[in-house]
Amino acid sequence: GGMGGGDIKYIAAAGALVGWKKVLLIIFIGAFLGSIVSIFQITVQKKSKKSLIPFGPFLSVATLITLFYGNLLIKLYIDNLAQ
Repeated sequence: GGMGGGDIKYIAAAGALVGWKKVLLIIFIGAFLGSIVSIFQITVQKKSKKSLIPFGPFLSVATLITLFYGNLLIKLYIDNLAQ
């Protein structure tokens, strides 16, 4: 129920662009950004928990972050996981 058909198609296209490892990073970052914005809207703007927020813009920002910093983020994650 959370993602629509357009989000799935966007993730497929992003996966074709960056590969399967980085598409997982895109989904994670998009969900993280969406959660931050949702918490802000619920607490500060007094929106309802049932308010609909489009997921596509968060996926777009997450794709840009992954394109520029994806290798660094994956390396940081793997290095910290080993400790």
